[in-house]
Amino acid sequence: MKVKQRLAGKWHEQHQRPRGQLGRVVGERMIQQHQPETDWTLELLDIQPTDTVLEVGFGAGRGIMLAAAKASAGHVMGIDLSETMVQVAAKRNAQAIRAGRVVLKQGDIATLPFEDQQFDKIMTIHTFYFWPEPSQIVQELRRVLRPGGKMIVTLATGMLNAQGVEELWPLQATLEEQVVPDMLRNGFKVARLERGPFSRQYNNMALIGEK
Repeated sequence: MKVKQRLAGKWHEQHQRPRGQLGRVVGERMIQQHQPETDWTLELLDIQPTDTVLEVGFGAGRGIMLAAAKASAGHVMGIDLSETMVQVAAKRNAQAIRAGRVVLKQGDIATLPFEDQQFDKIMTIHTFYFWPEPSQIVQELRRVLRPGGKMIVTLATGMLNAQGVEELWPLQATLEEQVVPDMLRNGFKVARLERGPFSRQYNNMALIGEK
């Protein structure tokens, strides 16, 4: 049992901050697993050709690649805790980086190394579970978002059980009762939840904020 617990802990750590060769495998695996919610998030974000876009927790870099294709005359920046993922995503987006259209950095969502009101659009997918203080991090994301800009935080809040019935986790109530009201009190003109596709039996929700 202890061995299983240690392995589960290691796997959790690799999803939070992939490292080394195993981290590279995890990153590529997550690209496949998260394809439906990544595509859906980009659709909701409605990136325009001249937008400046930020992805937080970009992993192996597929979302960065898709965002850069949409922001064809703009810029895309990304920040990720994992130096391994910065390397992997940089390789995947090498041409756009050379052209100066994509910039990737290693860093922490809690202290973003960006100027106030720098981005038109912000997205982050399956990172919310690792946020130590959600209200503070939401305000940090708001800080770097331009007036009129849009932020989308995509996450799972439940899954289908063996009978095919959706079971929601306490996280859903946290979003509805704490996070969304807190956003409205602290400067977001719009703060709402939108239901997305099921992926691998997990639901997907978008926390949408407009400044």
